[in-house]
Amino acid sequence: MREHLLVTAVGEDRPGIVARLAEVFAGHGANLEESRMSILGGEFAAIALITLPAQNIDALLRDLEKLKNEAITVSTKATKPLSTDRFDGYVSYEINLRGADHEGIVHHVASYLKESGINIESMDTSVKPAPETGTPLFNLKAYITVPPSHEFEKLNAKLLEIGRAQSVDIELKPTSGKAARVALGR
Repeated sequence: MREHLLVTAVGEDRPGIVARLAEVFAGHGANLEESRMSILGGEFAAIALITLPAQNIDALLRDLEKLKNEAITVSTKATKPLSTDRFDGYVSYEINLRGADHEGIVHHVASYLKESGINIESMDTSVKPAPETGTPLFNLKAYITVPPSHEFEKLNAKLLEIGRAQSVDIELKPTSGKAARVALGR
């Protein structure tokens, strides 16, 4: 039987961290199912979902612990696949936000979503200089799953209201591909 393990790893950015993690995973018969990896500040950060035979978990954990000697900090958590019926009837949307960077943007959006029972499936944020002025521009892209009781027009209106209050542009649009992914529990 294959078990699911969530692995996070952080280390000062340098070539070879992904190859080293993949080497340890492969050495224990683990399959890399999903992952997100990025350089954040001067650190390389990875979060990965792997599956592996249950009898290999202890040995894998010992080898991941040894990565401390290579300045890679690793933590793990056993997990299970998402229930396929958890989001039955939910609709998936994509949020795109862009505007002058300032504190509190994510807090306002995420707080509204939480209060409305809306699940954030994934979120990516970045700050980049504006092309002509160099002003820091905040960018956010999120995929959300929305209970069937919510109407698109009301959700969109509330997000536009938050955008006006935060002086950012927010676009909400349905996503057919993500809806299928959520419905399948992947």
